[in-house]
Amino acid sequence: MNHTGSARQAGFNILELMITLLIAGMVLGFGIPSFTQFIANNRMAAAANDLVTSIHLARTEAVKRRSTVTLCASSTWADADPDCDAGGTGWLVFIDANGDLSVDGGEDVIAAHPPVAEGITFAIDAAALPYLQFAGSGFPQTAAGGPGIRNIQLCDARGDTSTGKDADGNDVAAGRWIAIGATGRPQIYRLQADVQGNPVGGC
Repeated sequence: MNHTGSARQAGFNILELMITLLIAGMVLGFGIPSFTQFIANNRMAAAANDLVTSIHLARTEAVKRRSTVTLCASSTWADADPDCDAGGTGWLVFIDANGDLSVDGGEDVIAAHPPVAEGITFAIDAAALPYLQFAGSGFPQTAAGGPGIRNIQLCDARGDTSTGKDADGNDVAAGRWIAIGATGRPQIYRLQADVQGNPVGGC
């Protein structure tokens, strides 16, 4: 049997389309900020973990080699002959046999690390060259360049904000505080009260 005329086409009418777009907009409006927060949290955690990993490496190598090992800021971390400098945002871990905060001939560079993710800033309690030096015992020691780092504060554009609650109902900070204890072991603090109350001064 032949049918004449146009068949009815199934699809959205204008009201259904508007409702669909409204719902999609609401989902995106709630989802994008959460995703942005998720990315920022991961970047902050990665930066803190990278620093702590390098501190552990420096301490472990000092004990293993029975030699002085230094971790320091460096802007030449990627060079063939890298060295420490106060303006560096990357860092080095190297054998520093004479403890002079400089990579001299015959002193091996154990690790060289690039700067952390853009937008993350550091504040430290060291007045001069940012460094942390370990004796062969694994304990921190002071070099001739002045006191070494004992506190590192990491912040980003979120400043002093809470990113949620931990299992005990405490606010978790956007930033992080890394404290190096008397034995040289680093600890990461992430609660807002700790980060804002640290010796460097908070975000």
